[in-house]
Amino acid sequence: MTTTRTTTEPKVHAWQRALVAAGLVTAVALLAWSYLTRGDTIVFRFLWIPVALTAVPLLLARRRHFTYACVAVGILLLVLACGPVPAAILPAVLVLLAITADPRSSPWRARLSMLVGAALFAAPVVATAGEVRDSLTSPPVGFVVHRSAGAGFTDLVERGDLSVRGVETRHADGREGPISFVEFEPGLSADGQEQLRRRLAQAPGVTRVCSWYRNNHLRSAC
Repeated sequence: MTTTRTTTEPKVHAWQRALVAAGLVTAVALLAWSYLTRGDTIVFRFLWIPVALTAVPLLLARRRHFTYACVAVGILLLVLACGPVPAAILPAVLVLLAITADPRSSPWRARLSMLVGAALFAAPVVATAGEVRDSLTSPPVGFVVHRSAGAGFTDLVERGDLSVRGVETRHADGREGPISFVEFEPGLSADGQEQLRRRLAQAPGVTRVCSWYRNNHLRSAC
């Protein structure tokens, strides 16, 4: 009598899932930071690709399929990091580290992978903590001036205005008129800022004036 043994493919270890999850959290954080600082830009839309790719290995339960997925996703993320999305390098490394983070195969190698992965995950959080705080608490540096579609590119401020440091105008996308970023001099008093706001609001074609926070798109929207 012959007996047939069937071996079940082992499941993905929790350490491996933790590293991929760390990569996913990193990708989502980069996506959120891009929108917070710059808004709905081309870079923001490209950053959705690393988020979607990094989530793929988490959908697989068996170790072999998980390993194949990590290799494929890691390579694709590295390609993106060399092209339009340099920020994809961190999720790529974390996903590739997850391949060697199984202590059932090699305990010392798994511990080393977890140690390196934890450092890669924590370092950007610590490094950007100050930038996040400044983005959320820093005072405005100027005004965002929205104009109607028919408004021309006339001077918004008088020449020689000592309260204004610079003006940058961006062309419309077809739905709205031009948008100008008027930066006032550092240290301008609250009364001076309010007077400048009123002058800008009274300029021809201006539809609304918002406070401008250089590194925070959401706070600059109105």
